[in-house]
Order: sequence, then structure tokens, then C-alpha cells
Amino acid sequence: MSPLTLASTNVPSRFRRRAVMVSIAALVVAGTLGATFVPKVANHFGYALPGERGLPYQVHYNDRDYRNVLTCAGARWCEDEKTPEQRTRSYCTPDSGESVRETGLMKVDDVFTLFGSSHAVFTAGVVPRGETATRVIVEASHDCYLTYDLVGGP
Repeated sequence: MSPLTLASTNVPSRFRRRAVMVSIAALVVAGTLGATFVPKVANHFGYALPGERGLPYQVHYNDRDYRNVLTCAGARWCEDEKTPEQRTRSYCTPDSGESVRETGLMKVDDVFTLFGSSHAVFTAGVVPRGETATRVIVEASHDCYLTYDLVGGP
């Protein structure tokens, strides 16, 4: 058998191996991209999903975690665990017509949103250096704000 004939018999198996490897890599990438839209992942990493009520139950600011029990990026477990009082409470606190500057809120950070505009994070006034804000306010949408409370102690 000539070397040329021997080399040509390996081409289909090498091609098949590459095709399988490319297919596996494509499935891993698709799975990873798909997982980013799962509310559990968004809640864990503290980013928002697109759409109404896409804010996570926990956000990070200044190396601390803040939580709100009224939102969870659309996760079903969040709705199931709400108390009757929490179910009747409004999702957001509307702005009473005052601008952010008039209320004394200071923008300090943003919550990243997957394929959407980020959500501004505010504190009520200036937090002195070395101190920790016990609450942050996140703009869910125009005229809609959510309050997140510090997890743990100051």
C-alpha cells in the first residue's frame, strides 16, 4: 500500500473527530449562554435579566450584599416563598414626582442587565468613608424603585 493511500484512509476519521469536537464545543457554549438567562444564575451572581421584574433578589455594592424579598429575577421559588403580606405589597416604591437630586439620593453604582440597560444604585445621601450603607435603592424602571437591605451586620 502506498503512503498516499494510507494517508487518505485517515482523513474521514480525522474529519469526523473534528466535527464531534466542534459539535461538543458548540453545545457547551450554547448551554452556557442559555444558563445566563436562568433566574437562579442571575440571582446568584447579582445581575438583572431583561424585562419587567428582572432585578435579582440580591445585589452587590461596595463589597457587601443587599437583599430584597420582593424580587428575584422571575424565579418561581421566590413567588412560592412570599408571605401573604409580601404578595400584597407593591413591587416598587414610586417616586413621588421628585427628581433624584431633590430626594438626596446619590448614584453609587449600577446593576448590570443582560441585554438591557443597567439599573442605577443609589444611597440616601453621602456615606462617610469607612462606613457601610445599610440600604441601597435600585431603580427598577422609570418612577419605580426597590429598596435592598444590607445582609449581615455593618
